[in-house]
Amino acid sequence: MTARGRTVTELLRDGAVVTYFDDSPTAEDVFRRAVAMGPEIVDPGTNLRWIPLIRTDSRIDLVPWATVVDIAPHD
Repeated sequence: MTARGRTVTELLRDGAVVTYFDDSPTAEDVFRRAVAMGPEIVDPGTNLRWIPLIRTDSRIDLVPWATVVDIAPHD
């Protein structure tokens, strides 16, 4: 996956804004936005990919790739 000629991992390193689906019972909205804190993390046992994020409430979270809706590069 690329955007403007860059890979997703490069976008995440640049502090991209990630929009993702949040189905937790305490979620105020179905979709959340947070800022990427680094490259994706791959679980070697399952090959699932995760994105480390810092949320607007300053909490750090790992979000599964399957829930990502959009990645907007930080320009």
